[in-house]
Amino acid sequence: MHANEFCNAFTCQTLGGLEMIEAHFTETVFGKHAHAGFVISVVDAGVMHFSHRGESHNTSPGQLSIVAPDELHTGSKGKGEGWRYRALYPSEERMKALNHSLFGTTQTPYFRQSVINDARLSLQMRGLLDKLTRGSEALDVEEHWEMLLVNLLLQESQQSAALTLSKAHSNIEWVRDRLADCYQQKLSLDEIAQQAGISKFHLIKEFKRCYQLTPHQYQIQQRLNHARAQLKRGFSAVDIALNCGFHDQSHFTKAFVSAMGITPSAYRQQFFTR
Repeated sequence: MHANEFCNAFTCQTLGGLEMIEAHFTETVFGKHAHAGFVISVVDAGVMHFSHRGESHNTSPGQLSIVAPDELHTGSKGKGEGWRYRALYPSEERMKALNHSLFGTTQTPYFRQSVINDARLSLQMRGLLDKLTRGSEALDVEEHWEMLLVNLLLQESQQSAALTLSKAHSNIEWVRDRLADCYQQKLSLDEIAQQAGISKFHLIKEFKRCYQLTPHQYQIQQRLNHARAQLKRGFSAVDIALNCGFHDQSHFTKAFVSAMGITPSAYRQQFFTR
C-alpha cells in the first residue's frame, strides 16, 4: 500500500456480520477481480475509475456503484490524486431473500446500471454509513439498512413483477404496543418482524403509513415521554438516559433538544423554580 493510503475493514454484528470498508487510494490499481457477494459503494472524494460489464466508468463524489457477485471489475483512480470511498458487502442470499419478498422471484437481483447518480439514494447510503461509524442503536441502523436495499431494488433493479404488500393492520398495532411497552430495550427489527409475522420492509412501510414515524422514531418518542415525566419528578439527565434506554446522556440530550427545543436541565428547572 502506498504512502497516505489506507483501507479499514469492519464487520457490523447488528446487521448479521455485514462487512464494510472505508478506504483512500492514490496509486493502487486493482486488476480484474470478483466478490462472492454484492458490493455497494459510495465515493466521498476524488474520482474512482473502474471497468465493469465491458465498459469503463468514473464515479464522482456522491455517486453509488453496484457490482453483483462473481462479476469481474477493476479499480483505480480517475482524474486527480486518488479517491476515498466507503463500501458495504451484502451477501447474495440477503439480496435474493429481499428480492423474493418484494417481487416474488427467487433470482439474484440484476441492477441495470453500474453507477447510480441519485441524490436520495446517496443520502441514504451515507446516512447509514455514518450511523454504523457512530455505533447508532440497532433498530435505527436496521431500519436504514432495510430501506436502502429496498429503494435500490425498487428504483434500480430490473424486474417485471409488481410489488405486492399484504394488509396486516393488527400486526402493526401489535408492533406499536410492543415498542411502547419495551421502550427501554434495544429491540431488533428482525425479531419484531418475525414475531409480528410480516416482512421487515412491510413493517417499516406500514408502520410509517399508520403513525408517520418509523418504528425506531416511535420508540424514541416513547422514551422522551417517559423522560419528561421523570424530569418533572426531579431525576437527573444521567439517570434518565439509563432509565429510558438512551445510549448515553449525550444521546438523550440531543434527542430531547431536537423534540423540545430546550435542554433537559432547562425543562426540569421549569418545574422547580416556581
